[in-house]
Amino acid sequence: MEIFLNSSYPFLIFLASLAIAGMLSYLLYWKFQQDSPLSIIQVRLLAGLRFLSVFLIAVLLLKLAVQHIKHQTQQPELIIGVDNSASLTDFNQEVNQTVASLQEELKSFTPKILYFEEPFQNTDSISFNGKRSDYSGFIEKVTNKYGTADIGALVLLGDGIFNAGIDPVYASEKLNFPIYTIGLGDTLAHTDAAIQNVSVNSTAFLDTNFPVEIDLNFTQAAGEIVTLVIKKGDKTLYSRAIRILSENYFFTESVLLKPENTGIAHYTIQIDEIGGEQNLANNNYEFSVNVISDKQKILLLAHGAHPDLGAISSALSPITKYETELITGYPSEGLDFSEYDLVIVHQLPDNDPRSINLLEQLTKSRRPCLFILGKNSVVSRFNNLKTGIEIRTNNSFEQTTPTINTQFSHFKLDFESLKALQGFPPLLSPFGNVQADSWVEPLASQTIQNVETSRPLIAFGKKEGRKLGFILGEGIWRWRIHSYLNDRSHHLFDDLIQKTVNYLILKLNENNFNLYWENEYLEDQPVTIQAELFNESFELVNESDVEIDLNDQNGKNYHAMFDKSGDKYMLNLGILPPGEYAFKAQTQLGTSEYTEEGHFVVSKIQQELTNTQADFQVLNQIAAKTGGSFILPNEVESLIEKLNATNQLSTRKLEQQVYQELLSMKWVFFIILFLLALEWFLRKYWGIY
Repeated sequence: MEIFLNSSYPFLIFLASLAIAGMLSYLLYWKFQQDSPLSIIQVRLLAGLRFLSVFLIAVLLLKLAVQHIKHQTQQPELIIGVDNSASLTDFNQEVNQTVASLQEELKSFTPKILYFEEPFQNTDSISFNGKRSDYSGFIEKVTNKYGTADIGALVLLGDGIFNAGIDPVYASEKLNFPIYTIGLGDTLAHTDAAIQNVSVNSTAFLDTNFPVEIDLNFTQAAGEIVTLVIKKGDKTLYSRAIRILSENYFFTESVLLKPENTGIAHYTIQIDEIGGEQNLANNNYEFSVNVISDKQKILLLAHGAHPDLGAISSALSPITKYETELITGYPSEGLDFSEYDLVIVHQLPDNDPRSINLLEQLTKSRRPCLFILGKNSVVSRFNNLKTGIEIRTNNSFEQTTPTINTQFSHFKLDFESLKALQGFPPLLSPFGNVQADSWVEPLASQTIQNVETSRPLIAFGKKEGRKLGFILGEGIWRWRIHSYLNDRSHHLFDDLIQKTVNYLILKLNENNFNLYWENEYLEDQPVTIQAELFNESFELVNESDVEIDLNDQNGKNYHAMFDKSGDKYMLNLGILPPGEYAFKAQTQLGTSEYTEEGHFVVSKIQQELTNTQADFQVLNQIAAKTGGSFILPNEVESLIEKLNATNQLSTRKLEQQVYQELLSMKWVFFIILFLLALEWFLRKYWGIY
């Protein structure tokens, strides 16, 4: 045990408390040494009691703390993870028997049974209704729930087929606990005709051809002839006979389709059944596209060439409804900003006076705008634009990283994933105090040398009906590269840019009533819709009720009320069956009535039954990467013996340093009370009052 003094008090005060306690005791009892019926021993005993009680009171006031080591034991967690996706439906009995055997034989470790798909926690029986096999996502959920340090081992039961998340072999590289994999399913190839993948953009344009690329995979069907058909409702749009040339035949068909109406267009792809097929679920594929009348134009207006511009263009390129144009410098004929739906301004205004004139024209056009500042920006000129953000700076710059605001409300984001940006390379931002108008809401604030500040780094808002966005720093191109290095995907960065542009480019409804929803939801996603209602002063209000009527493709009607959330409205319709839906929302504010109509589609998740041939190589690699081993269900006994013998699951002895202030220890008060009571009793007993 070690006793130490709170750092806010110098050690001299501790010595002074000793002196004060001694002085008070001496002044109180020195007279008894000269003329008293008490003996010297009695006087010194009373003085000592008073000294100790006064000293302990002073010690409590000084906030002395005690440090001691606390010893405890910990049983590492044994996790049994089960792939309960639909591809293992035919092996449910084998899976249940294997899990029951592991649970019984390893009950001394109190194993936790967890599933890939909901419910994540253990239930009485396994339901094989999972729509995806996301091995990497499951591993992440386990480590987030228990922490890598508390897991002794993970036993993973599955077929090795993953169709969501990143490569599980890569995801398991940095784990500090072994994964033991048990291979389930059928590794043999059977006769099969499968629509393996369909590549199509989510948006198409009215009366304009859009491409559909269909990957077909045929197994053990050489010489057969099948027909590929694409339908819209009962109408056949495309048909072609395909001869299968080998036992393992892969074929890609590219088709152009032309939509004839705006809205959600639903299509079905079919291929003929081959005799002897066991899996017919992959002979059909459904997809939907959102058909719009024209494209939305985005202008990238920049000081000069910069990798940020390339990163933004790459992020927007998959969205076919956006058409981007890059202009650097100052066109001699000027610009007609009314031709564009959104303007992204990069490092302007600069030192050239023409940049001020150009941006003043942009302000007058009232086009939505995203400002990105950098080292070529002249901040004083930017301040003169009165955008809602003012930076007081001496034109110096500093490196900043983002701290994500999880309460951001302008559009929906995966905030937990976005927190990864906090470890990404810093942006180069203007150094100085940032003042933002009340309507500016930060998505991320600036962190400078690991110190969080209230200065916005990324922010959005609406100024007098005009949407504005701000990124107060250059270098976002590094974020896109780092996003790929982190999880082999640009999704994190691209999603941020796409949703930023989607928010800014979306026109405000003139009738003051706006709804926000997705054109497509997957069948395992809750359908959510957000609403905003503005009064005549363009202030958000939500005193009125908002109702919605929803109709599915079969004519079934759903009626619901929006929930009031802050100054907006939210509606969670939950999980809806796959299909097309149309809705009409309505509300009343004063004497004005407002309505908004829309449509969306709930799409089937079709990956799970596209391929049902087990891939034990993936399971082997996961086990090898983590120091575990791969087995088959009939070898479970050997795994049980190995787990019972491993040190990974042995009880661990932990030492923890515990700091406790004396002020929080009740026994110290009882000691002080005892000392004072004993002194009082002895004084009374010996006749001293």
